[in-house]
Amino acid sequence: MRVLLLNPPGPFCRAGSRWPHKRKPRKVGIDYHPFPFQLGYAASRLLADKHDVRFVDCIASNINNDALARIADEFAADVVFMETSAPSWQFDLETVKRLGRLSIAGGAHATATPQEHLDSGFDGVILGEYDQVLPLALELNPQPWLATGGSPDATHAPMVRDLDELPSPAWHLMPMEKYNDPFCLGRSVTVLTSRGCPLECGFCTIAPFEGKRNYRRRDPKAVCDEIAQLIERFSPDEIYFDDDTITINRRHILALCDEIRSRNFGIPWSCMGNAVIDSDVIAAMAGAGCRAIKFGVESADPEVLRQIPKDQDPRDVQRTVRDLNRHGIQSHANFLFGLAGETEESARRTIDYAVGLGTQTLQFAIATPYPGTAFYARADREGWLTKTDWRQFDPAGEAVVSYPGYSADQIAAMYDLGWKRWQRHMMLRRPRTLLHHFGNAYRRQGFGGMARLGYYGASRLLGVLGAH
Repeated sequence: MRVLLLNPPGPFCRAGSRWPHKRKPRKVGIDYHPFPFQLGYAASRLLADKHDVRFVDCIASNINNDALARIADEFAADVVFMETSAPSWQFDLETVKRLGRLSIAGGAHATATPQEHLDSGFDGVILGEYDQVLPLALELNPQPWLATGGSPDATHAPMVRDLDELPSPAWHLMPMEKYNDPFCLGRSVTVLTSRGCPLECGFCTIAPFEGKRNYRRRDPKAVCDEIAQLIERFSPDEIYFDDDTITINRRHILALCDEIRSRNFGIPWSCMGNAVIDSDVIAAMAGAGCRAIKFGVESADPEVLRQIPKDQDPRDVQRTVRDLNRHGIQSHANFLFGLAGETEESARRTIDYAVGLGTQTLQFAIATPYPGTAFYARADREGWLTKTDWRQFDPAGEAVVSYPGYSADQIAAMYDLGWKRWQRHMMLRRPRTLLHHFGNAYRRQGFGGMARLGYYGASRLLGVLGAH
């Protein structure tokens, strides 16, 4: 069959991202386009099963519905498969109606809301990891993990247990030059060494999407074989490991560091990991060429961490950052405003903690209860939700929960204050961070990218200098 795989149009980043969010305007200078692993692996699986495949990343390649319709007609697609998300829901429906072909949905939002998808025009919904079972769904034959109009009840698809058996993502079908993370150095390629996460943070979509007991690891030798291929084909400046949390298993990260060191690739790597890492593991990562790491701190309030739940001591995070700095590894911390248990007072303490933590960069977001998560179920049960329109479920937009004594407006105000405090700190105290961003803008988009980033920075400077 002729299968059109889509990261569909719209202003929201979804496939490949940990949470869907509205994209920044191009004038910012550095686009963020995460690598959509599930779609990439689905493409290689379909090709291995002798299907014709066209992969279109409308977000990375800036393709609208009209252009996409022409592509679909030219390709004569039999089936369209796409990932959907809560804030992009109306845009996703417009795409389905515009293409007018048999359509199947997958991903975290589709897994959480299959009936809504079927009621709105999708012909099928795959629950859970879809990349290896998609070929079995193309003709809508009954499957326990495939929801259809005639059989709407479904369970999660079986997870792949041996990740090393999978063919590599279909890089040749994908706009590899477009995928990047502003955290990375110049042009990067993205690799997974594991899938899933053994933690169960209530706001996260990983467990609802992949199911519990979902953590699986690849053989470091197979990972490094893949890295060698990527280096030969794309000559990247950096490797980025976009695992859900690469440092969660001590044995795995140490074995990976040993293998990377033995290969002597000659380029640095960065990763997504934990906020608390043993000192000897950090030393091993530095010795293997790790340049930088991202991690989620979420809050400096022990009560918020308890309710997430996240077994993490803010003092251990501070020790981790000190060790990273001592070994020359840069760090990026993520914080969330509006989690259960937070107050305006504790949010201000989290801002103080975040700005003084010592990371090179950081990120604030508004805690958003996506359908399917424990956070959503609790917010719905407790009456915390202030919005029902999924288009407003954007962690970089507005708060959609409100607590007694701590309103959605107050949460949004803390989010704004956090960004202003950090941007002031970065501009006045972190010049190397600015040089990193301008260097990346130049590597990816030349002087035009630098100019756009400079315009964006200058437009915000006056606003942040007055923050307190």
